[in-house]
Amino acid sequence: MATIAVIGAGPSGCSAGYHLAKSGHQVTLIDKNRFPRDKVCGDGISLESIQALSTMGIYPQDLKKLIVDYAPVHRFFLGVSNQISHSEATSLEAYCIPRFVFDQLLYEKAIDVGCVPLTQTISKKDGHLQTLSREFDYLIDARGVSAGEVTAIAIRSYWSFDRQDLSEVDLTEAQIHFDHHLGVNGYGWIFPVATQGEVVKFNVGVGVWMDEYQKINTNVIQLFKEFIQSNKQTAHLLSKVLHQETPKVYPLATAKKGNQVADGNILKIGDAANLTDPLTGEGIANAVLSGLYAAQAINMSRSPEMAAENWQYLYEARFEADLRAGLRIRAFRKFSFMNTLLIRVMKHNPRVAAQVSHAVAGLVPYHEVLSSLRY
Repeated sequence: MATIAVIGAGPSGCSAGYHLAKSGHQVTLIDKNRFPRDKVCGDGISLESIQALSTMGIYPQDLKKLIVDYAPVHRFFLGVSNQISHSEATSLEAYCIPRFVFDQLLYEKAIDVGCVPLTQTISKKDGHLQTLSREFDYLIDARGVSAGEVTAIAIRSYWSFDRQDLSEVDLTEAQIHFDHHLGVNGYGWIFPVATQGEVVKFNVGVGVWMDEYQKINTNVIQLFKEFIQSNKQTAHLLSKVLHQETPKVYPLATAKKGNQVADGNILKIGDAANLTDPLTGEGIANAVLSGLYAAQAINMSRSPEMAAENWQYLYEARFEADLRAGLRIRAFRKFSFMNTLLIRVMKHNPRVAAQVSHAVAGLVPYHEVLSSLRY
């Protein structure tokens, strides 16, 4: 069996560590922070992510049993701020879970199957990685966006409410709002993330893609303020909010074409491999699955060189087609009227509405959505 260092104990690193340790390898799971630790993001756990978590032996009933702070999601809302919107119910249950508790659950799963935890800061310099790569048979680079290519920037804040001041729809609906303040592809979100007590918590934020952000003469904090002040839904929530946490900014490494995810015995996964959804910014599903497939690449190979080749092949076979379809859809939306047109079609065509909503939820691949829009 091989000696393997997994750098980064987020969802992708914990997934890789879990599967490699279960396969009998000696796995050291390295993170710069001690757990539990926070991760700034939107906190969405999509339908695809729920399916991906089952590969680690984590099922919806486990989430409800092991986690206190969570919010079941039964509706997906897509809208253009203050203009037009569509809300689609689903019988399948997604979740929003604060990453502080979600990542801890995955970390414990990886440790329980034999990963050896180590708290250590790994330099961003390639030389440091190369040194480590000589100490271990394989190095799994799961350092997240710091090892990938930053293509978007986002900001989020937690808002607290008295449960009785909100409707049942408020508590079970994940909302995405396209907003002209944020560029053509940028959007704001309103996600319930902890709805089991009398005081409930929401994640409110905005995301903007770097190619558009560089053309906007406003920083992301101001963009967030403009969104929550001008959007009717956020304005409604502001009138009922008990507490607002200070907003936190974070980068994203979304998909890019022709990505190389292997270099010698170093395999990149998750955000380090730019596997975040190019439309929604959701990264959990591909992170967890990339850990699984990178482990499979090692297990099916007789040498690091073969493992690198197999991981590149699996990356392209399992992820590339849908990431490229997402990038094509993003390109189609270069004109702002496309967002309005898409939602208008959803309101009048139930089949398209279901396809698009389930694509946003991660259940329907983007290339199938492209096919459905042709007919």
